[in-house]
Amino acid sequence: MNEMTNTFPEAEVRKESIKNGIYIGVIVLILNIVSVYMLVNVANFQMASIVSSGLFFVILIALAVYFSSLLRKVAGGFWSFSQALKHIFLMLAISVLISQFGSAVFNAINPEPQQIVFDKTINFTIETLESVGADDEMIDKQVAELEKTREELRSFSLGQTLKGVGITLIMYFVFSLILAAIFKRERPAFMSAVDNTDNSAHPWQDNN
Repeated sequence: MNEMTNTFPEAEVRKESIKNGIYIGVIVLILNIVSVYMLVNVANFQMASIVSSGLFFVILIALAVYFSSLLRKVAGGFWSFSQALKHIFLMLAISVLISQFGSAVFNAINPEPQQIVFDKTINFTIETLESVGADDEMIDKQVAELEKTREELRSFSLGQTLKGVGITLIMYFVFSLILAAIFKRERPAFMSAVDNTDNSAHPWQDNN
């Protein structure tokens, strides 16, 4: 039982972090693909974009919280802040690699849905800027940025994908810091004292 020992089960927690990261990555990848097709077919693009972004954010947080709690259970219910940060970030980093590279490959193989979404995004951006009285120069600048992003997504680009992964990893590291602060649970001092006393009294039982 991990609860009755001071030894942190590093290998077990690392293995679980990798497994959970794969689960989250696949789920996020599926959500990304579903949201693209949903945005392609909706009539109210603005509302659909807000709803899909909000749901994605909520689901991502829920997944991270749920799988972080599972990691702590594998750790025996106790782990330090640094241990929590290390394994939670490992889990989220793996999920990012799977979801980002998976999405990039999907868009390269089947670019039409993403291009339609970009057309709608550009039209929505123009309408929004015009409604707030933006000048033509500002509108042209925003549209040019979107067109540039569109061209980058037309084919699989390792450099652009790595850039996106790097930016996302920075944000996920900050998220991991928050989760580690929430889920850290130090072993009570009296429990450590009892364990140390038991081990010193029966040294021949250390490996049992």
